[in-house]
Amino acid sequence: MILLLFTFISFSLGSCLKDSGPDTGSIVSAITVIHASPNSTAFDFVLDNQRILDPSGPEFVYGKRIPYFRAFSGSRLARIYEKDSFNSPLHELELKLTSGSYYSLFIGGKKESLTSLLIEDDLTKPSVGKAKIRFVNLSPDAPALDFNITQNTSLVSNKKFKDYTSFQEVDAGTYEASIKSHSGNSINIPVPLELKDGFIYTIWSKGLINTDIEEEEFGYDIITHNN
Repeated sequence: MILLLFTFISFSLGSCLKDSGPDTGSIVSAITVIHASPNSTAFDFVLDNQRILDPSGPEFVYGKRIPYFRAFSGSRLARIYEKDSFNSPLHELELKLTSGSYYSLFIGGKKESLTSLLIEDDLTKPSVGKAKIRFVNLSPDAPALDFNITQNTSLVSNKKFKDYTSFQEVDAGTYEASIKSHSGNSINIPVPLELKDGFIYTIWSKGLINTDIEEEEFGYDIITHNN
């Protein structure tokens, strides 16, 4: 299969997010794509017939994120390929994009059973003195998880693989958060957070519980949507 590859054009969301929230009057949408498959190799992400490149480096590997880019609204076909190998997609899905909306697309699961999760991002600026935060469970073999913003305050409870929350406003500041297994004590990892006034964050669990490879081990990552 021969794909026609076009030049990737990225754009910055910084000013619209920091000042008045995203522009919802556009005929285009915006997507950020996250490689969340812990035991997969580097990907190529193709939207319709356009390969979308990661501007931060030559390889779209586990844990990396392609920043928001413009995409025409409507139904779009997304395909995931092993890097530089366009004969057969590893995974494909139809994206239904609403005009003026922002999305996060996670490519997750194990390499033998890739899956995806598209979430619409509410990037409306939080109230003064507040930050916005949400949690996504992208660990394929983890149990249901809780996310505690403090030792005694749970923002998220009983989230299984591919479950997620909407954004919630919290006071800007420093937190000793944690990710814990909902039942039992198999998982309990600290998540130190510095949440800035006016910023929007996604905390996502990643990796595998059952692995002997250090780079694939269970952990977390943070997306700052203002960047």
